[in-house]
Amino acid sequence: MNERLNLPSPGEVKQLSRTVVHIDLQALHNNLLKIKSHAPNSRVLAMIKCNAYGHGAAPVAKKIEKDINAFGVMFLKEALELSNAGIKKPIVILTGFFDSEELKMIDGFGFESVVHNFEQIEILEKRKLSRPLPVWLKLDTGMHRLGFQPHQVTSAYQRLMLCSSVKKPIRLMSHFSEADDMFSGKTLQQIACFKEMTSGFDGEYCMANSAAIVNWPGTHLSWIRPGILLYGATPFGDRAGVDLGFEPVMTLSSRIITVHELAKGEAIGYGSIFRCPENMRIGTIAAGYGDGYPRNTMGAPVLVDGVRTKSLGRVAMDMTGVDLSCIPSAKVGSKVILWGRGLPAEEVAKCSGEIAYELFCRLTARVQYNFYQHSADFAS
Repeated sequence: MNERLNLPSPGEVKQLSRTVVHIDLQALHNNLLKIKSHAPNSRVLAMIKCNAYGHGAAPVAKKIEKDINAFGVMFLKEALELSNAGIKKPIVILTGFFDSEELKMIDGFGFESVVHNFEQIEILEKRKLSRPLPVWLKLDTGMHRLGFQPHQVTSAYQRLMLCSSVKKPIRLMSHFSEADDMFSGKTLQQIACFKEMTSGFDGEYCMANSAAIVNWPGTHLSWIRPGILLYGATPFGDRAGVDLGFEPVMTLSSRIITVHELAKGEAIGYGSIFRCPENMRIGTIAAGYGDGYPRNTMGAPVLVDGVRTKSLGRVAMDMTGVDLSCIPSAKVGSKVILWGRGLPAEEVAKCSGEIAYELFCRLTARVQYNFYQHSADFAS
């Protein structure tokens, strides 16, 4: 039937997507090299949890695998996906195991595990493994999410050292809550707490996340743990990745699908929350919150054919209005950059009271992903 009607195959239909995520893998690699220049004496535990912050975990891992020391994921499922994709470098599960069966799978696949509570230690003490498990002991220095508190750490460490299922030496790690603030007294407190908690313990240490890699060079210990910096964005409210010399890895693009000339006073979109203050030329972008573009972004910057303008009205599920008054050449089919190359995601995120992490991780399954090994191959 398809042959008689000359219909495209499902794979070909995918290429018809108007909203596309372009992933620049060369920019990813460049960012990694810049991160390593900040901490040349530290090993790299690269964070690719949550599908590499929405960038595609397997392609990201394959691009940087030879230049990092281990990958960090949040759950066993994410580790299994990387293993199935052929990743050979160590994979560290940041939440560890929840029961004996998960520990069995971690052992069988050769993963590494964070240990952050006594329940996990009890499971380790009871289960015989095929090999000593590489363990990262998580210390709570003030974040108060996961980890052993100061009065618990000696007991936890000693039990792990006595456990035949645990590989020695043990690695010790913690996580900052305010490292994005260069003047944070909390960060200084956490650094002091970590030093006190690990005093006298042998092993490798890991504290620095993306924010600390930039702001707190004194925390570049045995390991660093970059996340958002790999993808060219930052956790800082006042500095985007491009301001620090990092390159955007993700560019979200779409197309103009219609153009209208509207008179002064005409309303645009649901709720009529925007009315034209004058006669305007407006367009409709083929992207909305159904693709992952944030709903509360009226007035957010966008690029149309490389020219900066702004969104208009309420973002709908499938479409977003855009001001074309200053771009007379814009027409149906014109290219739109919603964030990425030429338009930092951090800037767009601010317009909706969000952070770049949310933009990256929110993209939906109907958005088409294109991966580029070389930056020159991506023509926005």
